[in-house]
Amino acid sequence: MSTNKHGSAKQRVQAKRQKQKKTVRRRLSFSILGFIGLSTLLGFAFLLGGGAQQDHGTKKSAARTMNVAMKSKEEGKHRSSEAVVVAEEYPQKEEKIGFGLEDMIRKTQHPRPEKESAVPVKGKKPRLVLIIDDVSQARQLQAIRSLPYRITPSIFPPSQINRHSNLLAKNLKHYMIHLPLESGSKKMNRFAKTLFVDDGPAKIQARVKEIRRLFPKARFVNNHTGSVFTSNYPAMAHLYGDLKREGFVFLDSRTTGRSVVPRVSKEYHTPYVARDVFIDNIQKRSAILSQLKRAVRIAEKRGYAIAIGHPHPATFDALRHAKSLLAPVETVYFDEFYRSRFGE
Repeated sequence: MSTNKHGSAKQRVQAKRQKQKKTVRRRLSFSILGFIGLSTLLGFAFLLGGGAQQDHGTKKSAARTMNVAMKSKEEGKHRSSEAVVVAEEYPQKEEKIGFGLEDMIRKTQHPRPEKESAVPVKGKKPRLVLIIDDVSQARQLQAIRSLPYRITPSIFPPSQINRHSNLLAKNLKHYMIHLPLESGSKKMNRFAKTLFVDDGPAKIQARVKEIRRLFPKARFVNNHTGSVFTSNYPAMAHLYGDLKREGFVFLDSRTTGRSVVPRVSKEYHTPYVARDVFIDNIQKRSAILSQLKRAVRIAEKRGYAIAIGHPHPATFDALRHAKSLLAPVETVYFDEFYRSRFGE
């Protein structure tokens, strides 16, 4: 009887131990499975988080490119031994003084289309043409006049900024017309009476005649935006011919590296004149002064340079601090430069 009891107790102990072992194994299995599951979840979370972060970074990078690259403003992607910041104008951000102003900036390379024959003349300072585009208000003209340089304002035709901007030229001797032409952005092309490549010869001719009526004494025109238009041969050929017939001279602002203006001007047997430097795509004094230095170097090497800026507060501020920087050159109005260079 005691033996049976002893055996029964021993069996119960063994059964209990086996049960405990099973419980331990089960718990260990659950722990391992839990760890694997948690690791998997963490792995997915990391991948998803990394992808989202990468996507966010990509979006930030794209946004940064839009803001610092096409104030462009657009612009071509080839030419020249030295990289140039070019611009395409579009509403508000670039000028912060109205509508349709340069903003989208893109770094690109732009060489001169043809070799320049001009060289510095001994005993004479190199000449620097300074142009301020996007002029539509009297206060902008006043700011230009307050600077100690000969600066040529390029005036917008009447638009949503100023319906009577042509009157700004009434008492001016030195100025040009800033003609809106088609760019690659719908936002940029909202400027009043922008000419498009699909407008056709009749509409282009009518617009040029209207410009002549608005600015009866004007001689010079340069393009506002226009990367699409100035790279389209049929449209540019029509416009160039109409401008020539109305007594205008066209300055290529070079908002694209694919400009056909060199070819067209050659076919019309007229000089090709183009911008060398945009000075204020980056609206900081140090950056503007750096671009002015670049314009001075070009002028010293070639005898002249053409630089274009805009009526930003930063631009006027930089120009006020540029007197010593510009000392090696003589600033001249565009019409003075053109007559002395081409005898017309």
